[in-house]
Amino acid sequence: MRDMLPSRMLRTSDPLGWRSVHASTWRDPPVAEEFRRAPTAELTLILVTSGSYRIESRHGGGWRGAVYRPGSLGVTAPGRGVRLRWRAENPHPMESLHLRLDPALVEETLTAYGMTPATLPDELTMNDEYVVAAAGALARALSEGAPALYADSVAQGLAAHLVHGARPAAQPSTAATDFDPVIDYMHAHLGADLDLDRLAAVAAMSKFHFVRAFRAATGLTPHRYLTVLRMRRAASLLHTTRQSVRQVAVASGYQSPSRFAAAFRREHGVPPGSFRSR
Repeated sequence: MRDMLPSRMLRTSDPLGWRSVHASTWRDPPVAEEFRRAPTAELTLILVTSGSYRIESRHGGGWRGAVYRPGSLGVTAPGRGVRLRWRAENPHPMESLHLRLDPALVEETLTAYGMTPATLPDELTMNDEYVVAAAGALARALSEGAPALYADSVAQGLAAHLVHGARPAAQPSTAATDFDPVIDYMHAHLGADLDLDRLAAVAAMSKFHFVRAFRAATGLTPHRYLTVLRMRRAASLLHTTRQSVRQVAVASGYQSPSRFAAAFRREHGVPPGSFRSR
């Protein structure tokens, strides 16, 4: 398994003197076998700008996948490596924009919110119009050779939006702690009937200690963390596949469509059918 990006860099912000964000554009091969992106200190965003690929991320013993098209975006939290593979869905050239937010900017933003790095997002696909628009603005800024004043201003707004949206009351964190095996297990078994006994066993803790320690590390109870991960999967499947709402419910760990619909409405504010049509 390789430990490097199998792509060719086209352009970089290095000559532009940007301080709050590093940007680069890449030409991606039509097929990439499994490779590893090592953890970095930066919060990293990848925006697809051309082509269409089926990209998969390895978690635990399984793979999570999504279809990436122009405008699709993924986020990797600081300190978290990822194993990826992909395959093109059409012959169009495949290109992507990579953004790495300055750790000092992210830390300053987290401090202003009274939050820790454990609450930062880590998502194979992120459905956030503001983030996509900001990343697109930085892609144009890179192409036009925009000065640091503009790029750094956009990056600061992007950091504030990501941290604001990652508040524990709204979303789970991805904790770069001893709970990574539990989080990976959740990702790999979102469609299964996971209970507290099983999750505590993965963590090798008693149930009582596991609940307290998990909440201290992530800001959420294990049940709440699992619920929001399932809702994220459901939202992604509704946007990127033609599966029925019932199929999405089962893939997200809900045997009852009515319970799934109620949970989805609580999380996203609309029923699954309305979310898909947006």
